Amino acid sequence: MFDFLGLVHNESIKIYARIRTWIMLGVLGLVALLMPVLFSFVGEDMGMWNSLNTLLQFWFLPTVFAVAVAADTVAGEFSRGTIKLLLIRPWSRIKILLSKYVAVLLFMIALYVMLTVLGMVMSALLFGTPADPDGLSGQLTLSLSEFFWWSLLYRLIDCLIYVTMAFMFSSIFRSNSLSVALTIILLFMGSLITLLVDPSKYAIGRYLLFANMDLSQYIVSSTGSYGGMSLGFSLAVLAVYYVVFLALTFWVFKKRDVAA
Repeated sequence: MFDFLGLVHNESIKIYARIRTWIMLGVLGLVALLMPVLFSFVGEDMGMWNSLNTLLQFWFLPTVFAVAVAADTVAGEFSRGTIKLLLIRPWSRIKILLSKYVAVLLFMIALYVMLTVLGMVMSALLFGTPADPDGLSGQLTLSLSEFFWWSLLYRLIDCLIYVTMAFMFSSIFRSNSLSVALTIILLFMGSLITLLVDPSKYAIGRYLLFANMDLSQYIVSSTGSYGGMSLGFSLAVLAVYYVVFLALTFWVFKKRDVAA
């Protein structure tokens, strides 16, 4: 157990020792601090929770940053030739790969915590912490604070899927640039793919990954944006994709020759 925690610690050091990681953290910190300031100029009476819900629209930033790190975690070892130094150690390939995956997930969580905490502090300073108002224009039964926390949780689940996807591409293709490119393309093209195979028209569309990604659709409607679906159904579909991504990742890394 302690050996595994040591591996995770070493992988985390590799992530935070790179200059690009601190550039990502700096950019995210500036967004979390400066956007509420911009909101205060646009609408002085916006309120703390409105500010946070608006800030959450920038969820793609921590997702893209986490994807970039996940894509490099395995592929970077091959490109730098350091993968051999890992495999000669007395640890199994599964344990090595799992430690890398856990380190990436910890980094992903750190990004979202940073965005949330800094955004909350700045919003509270600018707008105060008044009593939590009702939902948006009566459209939601949830309060604005509840809407924010549920949206944040759903965005984390979305990010988890994309990070796992990038991690899979990194293990399979051993190319950092290709892994990032494929994941980012799918991240922004997912809505177009879902539009072409509209789940409201085609039953098979309900089983597409991207039709089930934005779980925040169930905050407004229990049947989602396309109807005939539910939160439980989407979570089950995402769970299947998640298991397949991880199984493929570990199978390829374990079976493929990495001596070259």
